Amino acid sequence: MARKKKKKRSSKSRPKKQQKHAAKRKQKHSRLARIRALFTSSPLARPPSLFDAASWPLHEVLISEDWRDPMTFTQILVVRKGPGGLYAVAAALVDQACLGVKTAFGRVVDKRDYRLLRSRMAANQVLIKSDINLAAKIIRESVAYAHSFGINPDPDIGQTQILLRGADPDACHEFIPLGGPGGKPIFIAGAYDNIPKITKTLEKHLGPDGFFVLLPAMDDVAFFDDEEFFDDEMVNDEDW
Repeated sequence: MARKKKKKRSSKSRPKKQQKHAAKRKQKHSRLARIRALFTSSPLARPPSLFDAASWPLHEVLISEDWRDPMTFTQILVVRKGPGGLYAVAAALVDQACLGVKTAFGRVVDKRDYRLLRSRMAANQVLIKSDINLAAKIIRESVAYAHSFGINPDPDIGQTQILLRGADPDACHEFIPLGGPGGKPIFIAGAYDNIPKITKTLEKHLGPDGFFVLLPAMDDVAFFDDEEFFDDEMVNDEDW
């Protein structure tokens, strides 16, 4: 008995998750194609990595205008300008009230993606020009504060720290406010936070009355997500 041929599923019938992954793959290939085009017309001897970019001249440092308010997440953007129209961007979303660095990433991108990231971050908060020492100090103090009660930063913080090379947090004399009312940490739960795990960790180190929890969540995804702008992988030799 002849088998019936299966009808091909249209793009409209595909699950939204699959469509999203397909769109991200297409975006990645488009981004890498643009960077390859820049590379082939530039004097670079090989594709640049984040480590290479750490020696590029500092282009700009942007920080949320209200970074002195620990009840508001702080966005940090560090940009270095390289040869051939390339840029290295390092971003961090910092929770000075409790969790330290919630999101961090570094990428080598072209001017188009640099401007896209910059504009989307600026759409969430007013960003002001700052210096790299203040950016490094906010990150260092926030991470140390969170670590004191068992909270670790985003594992990708290393990508951001590469582009902070040369920064001297001790040269910055700004006071970095941390914690919530009464000096206690205040956990402002985000959409992707593991609330039970974080709460358990806080209770273990601080006791049930040693911190505050703010619900409903302040949606940190509204600030930025590296996957919203880029793929999950850094631009490195393997991408070429």
